[in-house]
Amino acid sequence: MEAKEQKTVIIQVQGNCPMCKTRIENAAKEISGVSSANWDQNTKQLHLSFDESDTSVEMISKAIAKAGHDTDKYEADIATYAALPNCCKYRK
Repeated sequence: MEAKEQKTVIIQVQGNCPMCKTRIENAAKEISGVSSANWDQNTKQLHLSFDESDTSVEMISKAIAKAGHDTDKYEADIATYAALPNCCKYRK
């Protein structure tokens, strides 16, 4: 069995607090092929490792936006964003 090729990327994801961190990381980790996801609250950067044969940055970004957080590729829809706790709202 050959080893899977891991791709490591950094994407920008908007959020504010530890609850955002949990939500962002869980949304990414729910995608098949994602081996690690670590969001930095200060830099707003999500460090991802994933298997390119299973998923893509686009699929992961869409899942994070669906959870309520804008990425550098996709925006969360207004209703999902509005449902976030007040401390998690990052739009001005």
